Amino acid sequence: MKKLNGWSVAVMLLSLVGCKGGGSGGPTTPVDFCTQYAEAVCQISTSCGATATSCETYQQGLCTDSAAQATASGTRMYSAANAQDCINKVKAAFGGTSPLITPSTKATIDRVCNYVFQGKGVQLTDTCTTPYDCAGPTDGTIICDAGQHLCAKTITIAGGQQCSGVGDVCAQDYYCATNASSVQICTAAATSGNACSDSIPCAHGLRCAGGACSSPIQAGVVCSADSDCVSTAPYCDPYNGSKCDSGLQFAGGSLSCMCFTMGAGCGGSNSTGDGGAGGTSGSGGAGGSIGTGAGGTTGTAGAGGAGGLGGSLGLGGSLGLGGSLGLGGSLGLGGAASGDTPP
Repeated sequence: MKKLNGWSVAVMLLSLVGCKGGGSGGPTTPVDFCTQYAEAVCQISTSCGATATSCETYQQGLCTDSAAQATASGTRMYSAANAQDCINKVKAAFGGTSPLITPSTKATIDRVCNYVFQGKGVQLTDTCTTPYDCAGPTDGTIICDAGQHLCAKTITIAGGQQCSGVGDVCAQDYYCATNASSVQICTAAATSGNACSDSIPCAHGLRCAGGACSSPIQAGVVCSADSDCVSTAPYCDPYNGSKCDSGLQFAGGSLSCMCFTMGAGCGGSNSTGDGGAGGTSGSGGAGGSIGTGAGGTTGTAGAGGAGGLGGSLGLGGSLGLGGSLGLGGSLGLGGAASGDTPP
């Protein structure tokens, strides 16, 4: 995922709106949002055997850093109306006694949490670098057209049909390719045993390995991305030896717990998806493995931290705003189902 740009808000705003504010309209300010976001993520403190206070302090710091990037360019701005959906999704994902976050859950959180900071880009008029630059529905139907870099509504194109229009997206098992007459056509994806590459994808249910499409990897087998894994074990888990399993799960003393509650051991990062605004390389190492951020000395990624500003979860991580799953952690790309391997 692309990194969120930033925002800066005077802390005094927090006292002006009360403790956490927002009501049904969502957290009133980014400060409120980060407070509630941290509380939602840190529901895992109980499962992890960590203190909620230290976890919330860490996660709130990552949220503030990532959110500070979200509006730096002036394109995106805080949307209280969108914030509550993010908080609700994170609460649901991290709640319970044994939370399990699947790639599907991660993708949903990535989308709704990135929209906490949304631009006003007009469809077919304004340029963009991410769909979050664009105004309109936040359900994934508005995209930033890859070829024209314009905000546009998704238009699904059937196989064999022209796909050169702004917003055109080929149906499943097809991709847009230029034919012999230099016309862009939705072309069938490669099937098992056929050649594949960055520009020639495999049909769904297959993975591209060694330049050819083949069957997906089974549970417990080493992988490099979620797309490598079989549907019954869809998560390539960096906290479980980079093996396919059912999703990110937290267990006391696990690497995922250490990453999300205090930033230690956040070096793992899944390579699929947009990532979320915090990406995996981050700029301050706050959720990374080492360097100058809160990642301490457990990792080896250097000053930027392999986990980005917050690991891979949300704002600063991979989940949601800033990375793969949430602010600071590797949710959405780190962790393991059925308990991660202790450090």
